[in-house]
Amino acid sequence: MELVAAFTELLPSTCRNILQKLYPELRMKIAGLDMYFRLPISREIGLGKGGISCSVKSLTHVLTKPEGGHGVILYPGGAAEALYARPGQYRLVLKDRKGFVKLALKTGASLVPVFTFGEVDLFDQIQNPLICRFQLFFKKLFRFTFALPLGSGFFQTSFGLIPRRKPLFTVVGQPIDVVRVENPTQEEIDELHQKFIKQLVNLFDTYKYEYLVNPEERILEL
Repeated sequence: MELVAAFTELLPSTCRNILQKLYPELRMKIAGLDMYFRLPISREIGLGKGGISCSVKSLTHVLTKPEGGHGVILYPGGAAEALYARPGQYRLVLKDRKGFVKLALKTGASLVPVFTFGEVDLFDQIQNPLICRFQLFFKKLFRFTFALPLGSGFFQTSFGLIPRRKPLFTVVGQPIDVVRVENPTQEEIDELHQKFIKQLVNLFDTYKYEYLVNPEERILEL
């Protein structure tokens, strides 16, 4: 069995621990930005922690190994989604992110939607028009960017880079079985993508009543 787990942003080690408990028969890999695996030191650290590049070549290599039994943890929203993160705001960059779905079809790997409640409350972000324009320009130029988080400090809670003390609740959806298609059509990709989105939204709408304050007012923006 192969598996592609699509997470909202969460600490990579936490992601792997959660899925490793649910799927002990799989060897889980965390996919990170390809650039990190092209630079000395960061490459060694990433590989040492069980990471791989999120390039199509790397993901395909792992998910098509003859012995099977591999899983990959992906963050489809990436840098763009990180820029939208605000306390109380659940906004995902997913509508036009279909590469992971195409990968699942070409490798026959099951898709598993995963969502974490409370993660957006760990930090706020500096909101400045000039900084926002620079972040978008940087992202367009280098295909990634940096969020500027505002959390807690060592001795006070109003400012700093330490995550705020907020509970996190991660929920894992049912695997979506995928039949391998060597050359999937756009229609097949779109159909599976919509199925994934529907299951992810249902996951959010089901569990928000358990883990969010004022759940009726909370919606998942895509």
